[in-house]
Amino acid sequence: MQTLSSTPHYTGIRSRDPEEFLHQLGELRFAKLRRQIAYCFEHSDFYRGKLCAAGVASPADIRSMDDFRRLPVLITKDEHRAIQQESLEREGHSFGTHLCAPRERIIHVAATSGTTGNPTFYTFTRKDLDIALKVFGRMWRQAGLQPGDTILHANGLSMWLGGLTAILSFQAYGLTPIPVGAEAGVARILRYMQLTRPRALICTPSLARHLIERAPGEIGTEVGALGLRKLLVGGEPGGGLPTTRQALADAYGAEVYDLTGGAWHNGTISPSGAQYSGMHSLGDDYCFRYDLVDPATRQPIALTDGAVGEAIHTALEYEAGPALRYATGDILRIRVGECPQDGHFGVRIELLGRADDLLIVKGIKVYPAAIKEVIDGMMPRCSGHFHIDLDGPPPMVEPPLRLTVERGEQAVPESAEELATALSARLHAQLSIRPSITIVPFASLPRSSGKTKIIRIAGAAQA
Repeated sequence: MQTLSSTPHYTGIRSRDPEEFLHQLGELRFAKLRRQIAYCFEHSDFYRGKLCAAGVASPADIRSMDDFRRLPVLITKDEHRAIQQESLEREGHSFGTHLCAPRERIIHVAATSGTTGNPTFYTFTRKDLDIALKVFGRMWRQAGLQPGDTILHANGLSMWLGGLTAILSFQAYGLTPIPVGAEAGVARILRYMQLTRPRALICTPSLARHLIERAPGEIGTEVGALGLRKLLVGGEPGGGLPTTRQALADAYGAEVYDLTGGAWHNGTISPSGAQYSGMHSLGDDYCFRYDLVDPATRQPIALTDGAVGEAIHTALEYEAGPALRYATGDILRIRVGECPQDGHFGVRIELLGRADDLLIVKGIKVYPAAIKEVIDGMMPRCSGHFHIDLDGPPPMVEPPLRLTVERGEQAVPESAEELATALSARLHAQLSIRPSITIVPFASLPRSSGKTKIIRIAGAAQA
């Protein structure tokens, strides 16, 4: 019988020494990476041009993982959108000039929501899609889902990676998806939950909370009476915040899992429980998700337990439109070793925020997700709904930082001034900022069935 310590990681690596594990993982990755670089160099004028501009005359010039990690960023989200427009004008499709596979081999397309501009498209060959479904399947297995389980899908149902691509992964794994979609609206989602009694629900954290508020009025019962056992949330901050996790678990009577996944074979999911130890990285053999660099200098950061930096994303076996040193803008902390919650050994990821959401107030750096964590810690005095009001785009903020915060539904008897003072004191104690806070009544801030936009910039159109 295999013991926990002898059971190999899904990559086949048996070592449970963090340093040796990362060393062996780096060797596995680099063997695949050499082939991926050669593939991109041969099949993409875009990537060949980028590599040559970085001093790489031939893929053979990259002799080690350190050589690769010292390369500059090769593509950003803004550049991704620009090369989509270029390919549309030049080649008649919007899949980008980084496309490596022949157009006729593209069988699946996903996209971002495009709430901050034009959407970015993700393209898949048959091989790409098969690997994506495999990595998704690892996530569903990690969450304890079993073939035959019914899962109600309340993410955006259209082209999003968490939409149709996730539905395909449920089917490939053997689950029974109920594809309601966030577009159906809260009333219909609740009605379908009542009718189908799914074992699992997947949605954003803000929608999960909105369902809690609306269930008594829409279906005459609390969400906890619907028999849900697994709640999978992602797409925005919340699933990794202990207070939010506990509130969702208590209301639904379900295990709560925080997750990300889909792009270029990335897949991460947390254990359940009020404690949060990060999300297990489950695509390490297909995706270099946490190639961390300094957000300012873009110089590589040593990959050790506790390291924090901007994630540079690289696919290792991708055919269609690969990510090769793609700056995602995500700020991550990695943990390496045995998970204190479930004993799973490997790399865990904590998503701290986005580089483009960083706020600097009197020299203090703070991410909206950190503010949300403090506000969620004030529940039930606060509902958890809030927004940050800025005069211009981040990062620099003319002090004081302005917050609009909603009272809780069952708020304790205190004035708006008393609540604002208490919240301000907690924000100062935990984040070293003293914002100007406006308290508004419960249910006065808009709810969303998709991703909730926290930052509101004066004069800008709000999605």
